[in-house]
Amino acid sequence: MLIDWFTVGAQIVNFLILVWLLKHFLYKPILDAIDAREKRIAAELADADAKKAEAEKERTDFEDKNKAFDQQRTALLGKATDEAKAEREATHRSSQEGCGKLAGNPSGCAAWRSSSAG
Repeated sequence: MLIDWFTVGAQIVNFLILVWLLKHFLYKPILDAIDAREKRIAAELADADAKKAEAEKERTDFEDKNKAFDQQRTALLGKATDEAKAEREATHRSSQEGCGKLAGNPSGCAAWRSSSAG
């Protein structure tokens, strides 16, 4: 069997040209696309981390405001309850005095009711 060295050389040259063409027109653009995709993914992950940190901060702020509002609401409700009790007692005293004046008894309606009931 005789080896034709010209054909072997031509095949080696053709193979090297093919490798160069594939590297230049196929492999490099694929690597560039992969690099661009990796950079885009890294940027999106960094953006997602920043948004997550911002959301966590906003959640903490909301919880703090909510606690402050709850404390303020509790304080206002207690104050309103105390004021309502004081107003009720004042109204009750005033009605007792008025009842006593109407009944002609300065001690109030309780004495008037007990005397009129018996």
